[in-house]
Amino acid sequence: MAGPSIFNTAYAGLQAAQAGLLVTSQNISGASVEGYTRRDASAIINRLAPHTATATGTGFSPEGFIRDYSRLLENQRLAQQGKYAYSDTLVQTTTALDKLIADESNSIATVISEFFDAAGQMVGDPTSPAYRANLTHKAEMVSQRIVGLSETLARVDTDARKALETTLAEANAYTEQLAQINAKIKEGTAAEAGIGPAPEYLDERDRLLMRLQKLVGGQTVINDDQTATHYMNGIPLVEGSIANKFNVVNTEGNIDNLKITFTSYTQASINASDENNRIKNQTMQTVATELFQSGEAGAYVELVRNFLPDLNRRLDSIAIGLLKTVNHLSPNPMFGFEVSDGTLKTNTADDTYLADIPNISSATQIYEVRDMLDPSDPSYVDNLSQLRAANFRAVAPENVDDWMIDADDAYAIEALRGIFSDPVSDLVATTGSQIATWTNNRAADKSVMEILNSRREEVSGVNLDEEAANMVKFQQLYAASSKIIQTGKDMFDTLLSMVSR
Repeated sequence: MAGPSIFNTAYAGLQAAQAGLLVTSQNISGASVEGYTRRDASAIINRLAPHTATATGTGFSPEGFIRDYSRLLENQRLAQQGKYAYSDTLVQTTTALDKLIADESNSIATVISEFFDAAGQMVGDPTSPAYRANLTHKAEMVSQRIVGLSETLARVDTDARKALETTLAEANAYTEQLAQINAKIKEGTAAEAGIGPAPEYLDERDRLLMRLQKLVGGQTVINDDQTATHYMNGIPLVEGSIANKFNVVNTEGNIDNLKITFTSYTQASINASDENNRIKNQTMQTVATELFQSGEAGAYVELVRNFLPDLNRRLDSIAIGLLKTVNHLSPNPMFGFEVSDGTLKTNTADDTYLADIPNISSATQIYEVRDMLDPSDPSYVDNLSQLRAANFRAVAPENVDDWMIDADDAYAIEALRGIFSDPVSDLVATTGSQIATWTNNRAADKSVMEILNSRREEVSGVNLDEEAANMVKFQQLYAASSKIIQTGKDMFDTLLSMVSR
């Protein structure tokens, strides 16, 4: 029985060589493909080379392919991708604001300090045309700097809202693709051979999951059938072949109007174990804002919902405080607010909206005004919401002869410096500190992401030198197996010729 055993062994070796050559060529072709996972031929010993009814022989044969893959490592990469995208997006989106705050020449603290310096100069000679013109100029500079900072905050807000719409629209496209891949994985293109779904589908599944993590974050579960379920804080974004969607109508208004439409289930029978009685496609909606905790979308929501509104309230309260205190002391109003009806309000005692400003005699009361601008705070005053830094105006007399200010007025205005130093410093420090924290987080998240990617390359990446060596090895195995078969054939032909004589 040696002959059949040699043939079977050689044939199994030929199969192994063919499979190895095929896998090696796939690995070389896939080396430049994003997210490609290296394949190995799965060699089963004593499996497919039987030579009697009871013996399994000594041959081996490939049965499908193995992906060099670590589920634990991939889960870590998915989670880290969402974290890194979150911190990176926060830093990228606030770059212009960070530069503005850090720029000494554009500092709001500097111009407010110079305004009070100009008032102090007038104490010695309040009738000086030069001093009067300088105070008017410094008041205008304060107004321009406050409005400019407000406009920068508005641009960041607008950019974040538009980017959020784009991000969610892109995520909706990926959820559709992931649902389609899930369906293909479940069918299993190689199921008839008993070796599971094609590795190309599993690679595409993982690529789509990484893109979803980058865009919206979330949590991923790989099911027993190798399909992926992606959740957003417990709400299924992709479940099997069902892709749910974000409703991106318009993000210009209240960010909490953003919703997700998802598929739920209802129980149509008391018998909960009967899967057929679970009715699918019961469409429900829920507010999506709270679902974003990482990814690009999470960063945009954080900016639009928390960071920028807080900075706006801090800036608005400083503008309101300047108008309330300075106009109260100066015979000539120096500041005003242009409200929604287009009128300019300057009289803190009688004008609509301005009459609701509380008395301000300390930095603490500036912070109280800030809280009164917060709709979620119990002390919120709706009328004050009309008084926005973007509409802050300088109205000090341009004609130096129109000034009615005296030395006592100028001295009282200069003494206000102490009230505003802390709120202004707090605005600058809050902005700079938060962006610095995000920058540090980004550096840490990037470092961890690079480490995880490097580990993935070690496990799943393609080494072209190794694959070249494998190509030579499998070519030699193929040649050797072919030689054995040819030698066996020659021996068998010789035996036949001897018998036939």
